[in-house]
Amino acid sequence: MSSKIVKSDFIEEEVTEGEDPGTEIDTPDEEGPATPEEVVAAVQPGTRSDQMVSLKDYEELRMKLKILETKRQEDRERHRENEKIKEEAEQFLTLRSKLQEKVSELQHDLRETKKQAKELTSENEQLESKYNDAIEAMEMMTLDKEMAEERSENLQQEVNVLKDKIEEISVDLEVFKKEGDLLSRASEVEGDGKPTVEVLQLEKQNERLKEALVRYVIILVQHEIVKEKLDLAENQIEDLKIRLDDVIGAEDLVVQLTEKNLNLNEKIEDMRATVEDLEALKELADELEENHMETEKQLQAEIDHRDMLLRGQMERLGSAEETNADYENTISQFRELVLNLQNDLEQLRHREESQLSESRNLSSQSQAMMSLNLQLRSTVMKSQAKAIDLELRKLDASQATERLTYVQAYLPDSFFKTENDPISCLLLFKRLSFKTKLILKHLDQNNSVSDLLNDKIPESLLSVCDMRQKLGWLEDLSKRFVAHIEVSSVQEFLKFGQVYHDLVGTERRLNGIVELLRSEELRESECIADIQRMIAQLEHLSEVYLPQTDTASSEYFFGLTRALDHNTDTILVSTNYLKQLMQSSNASDEDGFVISEGWEKLEYDFVEPITRLTTHGRASKTSIKKLLRRLEDLSEQALTLRPEYLANLKDMYSKSSRIARLCIQVSRQQCIKLANIVASALKFQLVTSCQVFNEVSHMVQQKRDSKEPVSLAVIQQVLYNKTDEILEVSENSMFEGIISKLNNLCSELNAVVDRVAEDSKAVKIMSASSPWLQRASDLKAEVVVNHDMERKLQQHNDEILKLIKDVKMKDQSLQESAVKIELLEKRMEGVKKQGEQIVELEGGLAKSQSQMQMYAEAMENLQAEYDSLEQENIQLKKAAAKRSEKPSSTTKNSEYAEGNPNAPEELVTVESYAMKTQLDQLKSAVRYLRAENTHLKSKEYMKTLKMDVLPDVPAAASNESVIAKEALRSIALESKALIHDIRSVSAASKVIRLQPAQQGKWRSQKSNAEYQYQQQQSVFYTLQKRSFELRHKVDTIQQTLPKRTSSSAKSTGASADSTSYSLARIQIPKIPQLKSLQSVHKNINLSSFSEFEKVHAVFVR
Repeated sequence: MSSKIVKSDFIEEEVTEGEDPGTEIDTPDEEGPATPEEVVAAVQPGTRSDQMVSLKDYEELRMKLKILETKRQEDRERHRENEKIKEEAEQFLTLRSKLQEKVSELQHDLRETKKQAKELTSENEQLESKYNDAIEAMEMMTLDKEMAEERSENLQQEVNVLKDKIEEISVDLEVFKKEGDLLSRASEVEGDGKPTVEVLQLEKQNERLKEALVRYVIILVQHEIVKEKLDLAENQIEDLKIRLDDVIGAEDLVVQLTEKNLNLNEKIEDMRATVEDLEALKELADELEENHMETEKQLQAEIDHRDMLLRGQMERLGSAEETNADYENTISQFRELVLNLQNDLEQLRHREESQLSESRNLSSQSQAMMSLNLQLRSTVMKSQAKAIDLELRKLDASQATERLTYVQAYLPDSFFKTENDPISCLLLFKRLSFKTKLILKHLDQNNSVSDLLNDKIPESLLSVCDMRQKLGWLEDLSKRFVAHIEVSSVQEFLKFGQVYHDLVGTERRLNGIVELLRSEELRESECIADIQRMIAQLEHLSEVYLPQTDTASSEYFFGLTRALDHNTDTILVSTNYLKQLMQSSNASDEDGFVISEGWEKLEYDFVEPITRLTTHGRASKTSIKKLLRRLEDLSEQALTLRPEYLANLKDMYSKSSRIARLCIQVSRQQCIKLANIVASALKFQLVTSCQVFNEVSHMVQQKRDSKEPVSLAVIQQVLYNKTDEILEVSENSMFEGIISKLNNLCSELNAVVDRVAEDSKAVKIMSASSPWLQRASDLKAEVVVNHDMERKLQQHNDEILKLIKDVKMKDQSLQESAVKIELLEKRMEGVKKQGEQIVELEGGLAKSQSQMQMYAEAMENLQAEYDSLEQENIQLKKAAAKRSEKPSSTTKNSEYAEGNPNAPEELVTVESYAMKTQLDQLKSAVRYLRAENTHLKSKEYMKTLKMDVLPDVPAAASNESVIAKEALRSIALESKALIHDIRSVSAASKVIRLQPAQQGKWRSQKSNAEYQYQQQQSVFYTLQKRSFELRHKVDTIQQTLPKRTSSSAKSTGASADSTSYSLARIQIPKIPQLKSLQSVHKNINLSSFSEFEKVHAVFVR
């Protein structure tokens, strides 16, 4: 029996060992395990019990062998593919070297062509400048020629006129000579007789001839001058003729230069064409190189993957060989045991089968339990570690909050008024950024766009893409605010305190979205409107608080690039969903629809453009990823792109938004839902909607429901109309406008990426100290200054006490000055009359001065007339003398009139000093009246508050307690404080200004007129309430205090019926002039508040 037990145990162990290796063999090796025939030959003793035992293992091994052979065949095929890929990679490497050589040659040719183009452009510019100078010189020479010709003609005319005059004068001279000879002869004949009339005539003619000779001499001189001018003009004309010949020759030169310039321009255009061709070849080479690099990386990754698989297969092959050796050992042992246990196996076959099934179940259950136990232990350990970490974090958070509360207790109230809100605003922006990033992370985990693009796209993914785009823009806006606040000035930092209370609601809405995400109840389409409102609010705040000049920040570049990425995802998802929507239905399906033109027409006109659109979208996505990597590399170096790239990014963002806005509505099927999304998106202008594909999808859905054929012409017409309306592009085929726009976007994006990659000049990110640190240092400095100010304030208080004593001494002089003011007022009336007289005298003086000027001008005119008339006629001299007497008399009168106002001017100078003194006295009187006016205003307010009469307080008993005294003292202090507040309110009250409402702008509630009025009324109400409370306190004290006895009234000198008692004691300083009056203390009884005010006014003034 013992031997049987050992053998049965051995069989059980063999079975269990046979199970484990069988589970490990998953992949084949090159040699493979033993064939089923070999196994059968090994287990072939010829007995039926032997076959019954090994049949199950045999079947399992045969199935595994088949699986391994198929896998091995697949591995061989993969190995062949890898060899082919290696050969292609080697070919690509050879092509790469050739392409690099071609690119270097093309770059060399391009440099040479650029140099030639630069030389040609410089020569062209020089020739153009010379040509312009020659034209200007020619124009100047033509103008000089015309001027010289005109001058020569004028001079020739003058010469002719002068020649005619000279001939006439010579004839007259000869005639006069002959007449003179005759007259001389006649005078000799007549002798000494009296001159006759003829002689007188001859004398007159002689005088005329003398004058003519003088004129003749003058004309001769002028003639010589004109001759000289004529010679100069002729010389100038000759010079101009020479210049004109030169200009004619210059015209030929200009013609030659223009021809040469045209030839050079043609060469430049040819060079530019070649340059463009070379640039296109270079771009093609770059694209090939990029594609080659990408394929090389993919191939290298596949090769690594294959190597890893081969290593795993080799390891599995080794394990399979070990298991085969184990199997052979077990088979040999089994052969030995079968001979001894044939009879036992027949009897125990059923029992062993049941035991085997139970053992298998138990082993599987034990393994499952072990794995679950291990997982449970690991989860328990992890949960315990997480619980400990959470408790420690709770401790840190509680310690931090307690420390903050302790520190806040030490902070002044000014901190909570000015600095608390800006700091809270900065933390709020950071929270908004973190929460939006958290939501985006969970959306990406639950809905991976890259994975779902290759699989069936659900309809909810469109809403997810829309929500991702808006959340990304919201995160970028929050980051822009954080970046601006961290480097802003102290004044701008304090301004952001106004923003905090406006953004509390925004954070509350975002917290609601986070709670929905936590409870897995998030519906993306319902949250888009709330996110849009948040974005609109933050954009409005960015326009108000963020500077427009500082838009070229790194966060702005990141935000635009990420927005381009999200728009590209939206385009890809919407186009693939539309393609899936159209291809998922065909004529054979029950839920499908029928295309009237046929499915081939649909594939060619509708599906094929969508595939092209998808390829362009994928290409733009790779470029965007490159740009993001470049921005990340620059940000690690504290650098960013130059501001000139910002305009390109904005343009590309607007284009991608238009394309996304046209594509995102392709697959939407609910019109009402689309309209709501359109309304919310148009407000933000990021991904606004379009009704093109809404109508298409809605129409397709109707046709599908009604089993009617769908016409592509109708869909095409809707696409044409809406594309023309939104993209402003006329199409000849479906999706042509979108494809062209997206192609342009891809080209611009590639150009920007190339420029950014080649651009070595980057802008350093501005780093400045935080504004809260500057503000803290300023506050520390102010605290130091405040200690000095307190010391100075104490000194000033001492000085004020001294000045108060001086003021009291001056009060008497002010009372005397009041009497003087009355006298001065009377004198002032006389001074006003004298001033009016002075004004009248000044007006008369001005009139007399104007008359004197008129007379002087008349004298000058008469003197000129006098000189002219004196030369012509003697009689006119007498008349001029008579007229000169009249202005002389008028001048005497004017001088007498000028002397008259001197007396009042002297009076004015004498009395001006007295007037100044009177004016100073009047100013001091006005000051006194203003002080009295404020005093009277305060009395009016006291009357309105019913505090002008003191309450009747009963006389205290002789044994009144200390508590009553303290109550009276507190009432006195409260009354003083109340009076001070009433005066300050009456002096500081302002007229409420009514301002027009500014639509579209935020306005503070404090600037509202109703708010100001209610504020003033609340101040008045509090003062009134305080006065009523004070009155009530006085009444209570009046009831509690006992009445004074008659003896105490007699001792104080008052009547027995009086109820007066001492409220205060006034100490008057000793004045040397009033020593006799101040020797005795006196009690003053005041019956009303007005009497107290009079006494108080004496000491306050």
